[in-house]
Amino acid sequence: MLPHIHILGLSIPMYAAMVVLGAISYLIYYKLVPVRREGIDRVSDNRLVLVFILGFLSLGVWAFILNSLFHSIEEGRIVVGGITWLGGVIGCIPSVYLLIHYLVPREKGNAVNRFSTMMPGLVLAHGFGRLGCFFGGCCYGARTDGPLGVVFPAGSAAGKQYPNTAVEAVVREITHANGTVEKIELYPSLPVLPTQLIEALFAFLLFLVMLIFYKRLKHINVEIYCFAYGIFRFILEFWRGDDRGTTGFALSPSQLMSIIIIIGATLLILYKRKIIFTSLYKKCELWSAEARALPVSNEPLSLRRESPADTIRKLHSLMKDGIITKEEFEEKKKELLKKI
Repeated sequence: MLPHIHILGLSIPMYAAMVVLGAISYLIYYKLVPVRREGIDRVSDNRLVLVFILGFLSLGVWAFILNSLFHSIEEGRIVVGGITWLGGVIGCIPSVYLLIHYLVPREKGNAVNRFSTMMPGLVLAHGFGRLGCFFGGCCYGARTDGPLGVVFPAGSAAGKQYPNTAVEAVVREITHANGTVEKIELYPSLPVLPTQLIEALFAFLLFLVMLIFYKRLKHINVEIYCFAYGIFRFILEFWRGDDRGTTGFALSPSQLMSIIIIIGATLLILYKRKIIFTSLYKKCELWSAEARALPVSNEPLSLRRESPADTIRKLHSLMKDGIITKEEFEEKKKELLKKI
């Protein structure tokens, strides 16, 4: 545990530092992998960076809202504060889909695939965030006598929940608003499981898998993350020791949210296979075909701009495959012929 580092007279919270490092690592990944390998044009690139910023903010908002909700259920009163990563993910993924769809014209209708190419960066940021949890002393595991046990210092949340009273206490004085001084005894923790480091290792390994097999996995990264992390986190919850609130029944908040993201990934797979939400799938195909015909600024020379005639050919192929109707094809064909 290292809550703060001191540099040039400044006290920098390590949790915040790791969050910033995670955001920077995401942007580095995005610039080096999706932008280069997918040939994203300059305008779309800039807009996708904006999407990242707004998506990051939405992650924080949802993480705050759901954490407050589960602690309010536990306390039986309104409790505000804290964040939960899974809650952020639940709100972030659909928010980013919508942001890409509405803010990036060239990616309209292709938000599902585009975000999938960006997903490994989020997984990498996830790993750095969990390192921040370890430095900050939150999200610790249950009491253990095994070789993986770590001891958190006096004053930490783990020390308060699992105090090692066999050692000498650290005495601190607290001055109250009325001027009275109270002395409290604080103990370091008994050994607890470093669930933060276990989860960080999981995230880094998953990122490496997504990076190494990028070409094969780039369109299913979201599903992979939701299934892999959902199952992993559901199991890890049995070894968590910190207070995460309650759902009001047997499952912990994180186990409930793990089930939600697994269900979400299942629905996404069914959508891609055109089993559910078929009308939306058809619309996305149409939007995507139109988007490819848009004029592009600062497009890499390796890319060829799609002409209206090319788009008509693709729409005709979609009609033959039964994805769009003849009426939809004729309507779009008339619009595109005007551009020739």
